[in-house]
Amino acid sequence: MTSAPATLRLTFDGLRREQIETRWARELGGLEAYVFDGCDIENEDQWRVLGANLRHAFDVGARRLTLHFPTENADWVGDRAVYDRLRRFCDLAADVGALGVVLHANQFVQLADWPAFDLRGARARVVERVAELDEYLGDSPVWIGMENMPVIGAQGIDFDSVFVRPADFEPLAELGSDRVGVTWDVCHWAVSYTTLTAMARLGQRPDPVGPFDLPALPVRHLHFASFSGHAMPTWPDQCVEGVPPQHGDIAPDLLAGMLTVALDAAASHSDEVGVVFEVQEDDYEDRKNCWVTYEWLSSVPGLAERVDCGGSGDDRG
Repeated sequence: MTSAPATLRLTFDGLRREQIETRWARELGGLEAYVFDGCDIENEDQWRVLGANLRHAFDVGARRLTLHFPTENADWVGDRAVYDRLRRFCDLAADVGALGVVLHANQFVQLADWPAFDLRGARARVVERVAELDEYLGDSPVWIGMENMPVIGAQGIDFDSVFVRPADFEPLAELGSDRVGVTWDVCHWAVSYTTLTAMARLGQRPDPVGPFDLPALPVRHLHFASFSGHAMPTWPDQCVEGVPPQHGDIAPDLLAGMLTVALDAAASHSDEVGVVFEVQEDDYEDRKNCWVTYEWLSSVPGLAERVDCGGSGDDRG
């Protein structure tokens, strides 16, 4: 399959349109609207604001839009009311012309409960609910991208580790759905790869994963950034995600390789691929780190040719 260059996208809070970076939307074409907390889409006023802001994203120049379902207070697997909001979220995505919805498993486990947690059972419940969602969406054009998570939470005190390693996605692949794919978060994978590899080498064991491993389930969508620090339950440190590659702890050339193989994998399955910059900012109404990350990516041989570094148009994908 010959695909167009990937669209570079930038996140914004779907309930706060002032976070939309209009220059990014007009010059690079892509945005991803997230809602952080499930409590933020509980009433009709919130839904109206969200819908209006999504349409506004197109009005200011975005050509590609994706949505990110809440991660806090949002157990769409175990809470039927939250699952119903997820269905509405996907319906809204289709209604406004968004391409897909990014999902986390949202199966949080505290550190003290982790040793006895039935990870395989939790994964089976998530897959069952995804199958139900897929059936509900029917002929909707919206795809669902299940995101890989770090092997441990950023503060080392909890886990949302249903989908971490590429092999974890095999039960989802067995659904055989054309809609369901992976949102491959390169930052999360870099955290997991370096953590898992370090632990194995300390124990004189073979590396359990490789830096360029990917799931068998098709990669539909990408998130990108670097990180600094490692979170572990045995020392008081934390992992800061969303760091520009130039300032991260992982070697930039290794991070570039991870992004390159993921881009190629996604392009082999889809003619429309997005790379979302999930970089932290001091002020989300005055973006700086996203442009620093853009400058880095556009200077890396082999990467710049795989992404759309500028363009125009009014199609919504």
